[in-house]
Amino acid sequence: MVPGMKVLAGDVGGTNTRFAVWEPGARRPLCARTYPSNGAESLEDLLARFDEEARARLGVAHGARYLEAGCLGVAGIVEGHLCRATNLPWLVDGRRLAGRIGIERMELVNDFVALASSVPELGAEDLRTFGGGTRQPRGPIAVVGPGTGLGVGFLVWPEGGTAYQVVPSEGGHADFAPRSPMEAALMRFLSLRYGRVSWERVLSGRGLVDVFQFLGEEESLRRQVRDATRAELATAEDAARVVSARALDGSDPVCEIAVSLFASILGAVAGNLALTVLATGGVFIGGGIAPRLVGMLQRTGLRESFEQKGRLRPLLEDIPLSVIVNEEPGLLGAAARAARL
Repeated sequence: MVPGMKVLAGDVGGTNTRFAVWEPGARRPLCARTYPSNGAESLEDLLARFDEEARARLGVAHGARYLEAGCLGVAGIVEGHLCRATNLPWLVDGRRLAGRIGIERMELVNDFVALASSVPELGAEDLRTFGGGTRQPRGPIAVVGPGTGLGVGFLVWPEGGTAYQVVPSEGGHADFAPRSPMEAALMRFLSLRYGRVSWERVLSGRGLVDVFQFLGEEESLRRQVRDATRAELATAEDAARVVSARALDGSDPVCEIAVSLFASILGAVAGNLALTVLATGGVFIGGGIAPRLVGMLQRTGLRESFEQKGRLRPLLEDIPLSVIVNEEPGLLGAAARAARL
């Protein structure tokens, strides 16, 4: 990096797009803005708007070069310099974006790759850790993130390398595997609704709502669902947030049971990923759901499900399991990647 130059980080989602300017190695951005994604015709228009606002905020003259590299995490499949956004009518072209604001090097990555890239940059204040031993330096890392979908990724330290390398994954679409009679009943409920059932069908925003609806149809629980919950869910734009909020404040016992079941299954999946790569560097839970439930996760069976792996339990007991509570891990990861371009 040229001394004094800065990097661009972006997190492009179906609802909001976030941009930030960072000094390489800094813990916080110099300038950050969030824009509604649906209100723009293209990502280029949003980036040009941010560039203008960032220059004004940082005192950079129009036309003066202040960004050397950039990285954008986009919710979609990235192929080279192109990405078709999953929930937006945008074809994102990294080279055109770079040229629009005068950046020499621009990288496009999937949004969960950007989040996974933040893990080596996180400090103790960015995490809530649920048990386990000490992370092994350069040990493999697993990352899982329930949100709109279920993101999965891994980090490995290559032999002779100088930093972790992110290995993308579509592990969230692996087959759901019930561990109990209740989970087997949930499997039947979901298979009648969707056919094939993946982990993402359970561990996502839509999945949490489906878990609640499954429980609400059980004979022993049906009458315990509060009328206020049903009314709110009928008109809510974000039904998962309603279930989460009513579980946290204790106003609906079925919501509490839904979150507990969700957490138990999440712990089991996190443990599976730990076994898959021998994640001695730790397992990290990101995404939009777990951080807002972090207080409740401490009281659920998350850690017990993580460790409940039969003869390999002693191995899992040594692996730390953490929830990422940093508010913008995607931006932090994108900035770290941009600084290495």
